Amino acid sequence: MQAQPQAADRPRLLFVDDEQRVLNSMRIMFRRQFDLFLASAGAEALDIVRDKDIDVIVADHRMPKMTGVEVLSKVRSLSPRTVRILLTGYADLDAVEGSINDSEVFRFLTKPCAPQQLRETIELAAKLAREAPAPPPPADEPTMPGDTVEIILESDQVTEVTPASQAAASQAAASHAPAVERTSTTSVLERPKFDTPPAPAASAAPAARPKLAQGLGIVVFSNDGEVVEVVQKAVRGRLPVYTAGNIVQVVKCLTEHQPGVLVTDVSEDKATIQSMTARLKEHLPELVTIAVSQHRDVLDMVWLINHGQIFRFLRKPLSAGRTAISLQAALQHHRLLLKNPELAKRHEVDANTSESGLMDGVLAKLKGIKRLWASS
Repeated sequence: MQAQPQAADRPRLLFVDDEQRVLNSMRIMFRRQFDLFLASAGAEALDIVRDKDIDVIVADHRMPKMTGVEVLSKVRSLSPRTVRILLTGYADLDAVEGSINDSEVFRFLTKPCAPQQLRETIELAAKLAREAPAPPPPADEPTMPGDTVEIILESDQVTEVTPASQAAASQAAASHAPAVERTSTTSVLERPKFDTPPAPAASAAPAARPKLAQGLGIVVFSNDGEVVEVVQKAVRGRLPVYTAGNIVQVVKCLTEHQPGVLVTDVSEDKATIQSMTARLKEHLPELVTIAVSQHRDVLDMVWLINHGQIFRFLRKPLSAGRTAISLQAALQHHRLLLKNPELAKRHEVDANTSESGLMDGVLAKLKGIKRLWASS
């Protein structure tokens, strides 16, 4: 009989559920193996997370005052190292989408969940929490050259050049009076473009040219021209965007250009795309995937979480603004995974039991991408 770990060495596990009978069951099942904490409400759970170094949190979704998705989203900010699992009997569309986009859950499990599956999932989550403890870098951490991902800056101060402001600037330069410029908080991606840039005033300092991110790119796997167009509009030439119409082209693009983000349209040929997403995550855990579709299917979305570890799910028709924000987050996450390889372990996916012989043959060409990413 295997000896139980000492209390000080046991992983810390937190269950959040408003049903006492569920908490009682979890106590019976996990109290010997884990340093166990139980909470019946979201606020109580957050207090525990603030006070304890929780390794794994498992939350029910439908709870009063604060849903499980809301709880896990807050935990994601409070304690990034805590592995998040949503366990719910109500797999509604909003809960599944929120668990991807807001909570970035490790697994989405539905009640009733087989005890063996629940135990294995939590054991894996605890193992990963201990092996990959590094949190994301703080916001004020200085970035090294080439690490900046300048695609969208929500609060960027942008000088809006208009005929009136241009004339005022010229007049101010002539009279040595300070010019009054009109500013806005428009996204970098929405800066106006000019076929011929306006000539600066004689005394004006040369404007700093925006720095393009290095060693990054986006591949769009879709036959929907509108998806490609929106991604290109969101990026506005700051990063290369590659297009692919089939899996072979996706792999060719990954091999030749090493883009860090994959935007994949799951509207067509669902089985093939699901298999590709899962196998890519197995081969390249640092590749960050955004799934897009005009449909929201609970089972398909849960599958993409557990087997493909997708980073975001966007509904069609896409908006350039939301797409840009998602791409920014995805590219930063890709950079984080490259700089901290141990964090990639947190994206371990459930085994894909579908036919994968052809897929593995195609994906065998991906072996050198990690080395190329590291040198970019």
